[in-house]
Amino acid sequence: MTEIPAASTEARKRIRTDQPHTARIWNYWLGGKDNYAVDRAVGDQIRELHPGIGAYALADRQFLGRAVRHLAGECGLRQFLDIGTGLPTADNTHEVAQRVAPTSSIVYVDNDPTVLAHAGALLTSTPEGRTTYLDEDLRNIDAILQLAARTLDFTRPVALILLGVVIFVEDDEEAHGIVRRLMDALPSGSHLVLSHTVTRPDMPDVDAA
Repeated sequence: MTEIPAASTEARKRIRTDQPHTARIWNYWLGGKDNYAVDRAVGDQIRELHPGIGAYALADRQFLGRAVRHLAGECGLRQFLDIGTGLPTADNTHEVAQRVAPTSSIVYVDNDPTVLAHAGALLTSTPEGRTTYLDEDLRNIDAILQLAARTLDFTRPVALILLGVVIFVEDDEEAHGIVRRLMDALPSGSHLVLSHTVTRPDMPDVDAA
C-alpha cells in the first residue's frame, strides 16, 4: 500500500525553475531527467571545483542499497524511516527493502515540493508492504515522529536513514541534537545509516564545492 499526499497548489507554487535545488542537482549528477537548466549549470560549476562529485553521488546511492539490503536481510528489519529522500530514482529504499522482504514498511520524509510532485508516481509499494511520504522538514522532529507512527510501529526496531541531509543543518550542536532526538525515539535494536560530507586539509576541492 502506498500513501502519498497530493501536492497542494501551495506546494506546487514552491517549485522554482529559475533557482537551483539540491535534489534536482543530485538527480542530474546521477543521470536523471528531473532537473532544469539552472540545476545543470550549478551542477557543472560544482563538478569543475570537485570533478569526482558524480562518482561520489553514485557511491552514495550504492551505499544506500548495500545498507538497506544488509538491514532487511541480515538484521531482519522491516521498518525504515528515510529522511531527506531526494528525488525518486532507481533502487529507492522501499524497492531494495521490499525485494528482500515484501512486507517492509517505509516512511519517506522531505520538504522539497519537486520531490512531493514526483513521489505519487514513483514511490509505489508492494501490496504486502507500506510506503508513505511525509512533506516535512528535518527539524520538525515531533511532527515527523507523530506522522510516521501512523505507518511504523515504534515499539519495534526501525532503520533511520539520513544520507547527505544533516549537512544542511549548519550549526553542529543542532545537527547532533536532531540525530540524537530521532535515535532516542527509536527502540533497542534500531539502526542509524548516515552519510555526511567531511572537511579535510588534503581535500580542498571538496571544501570549495
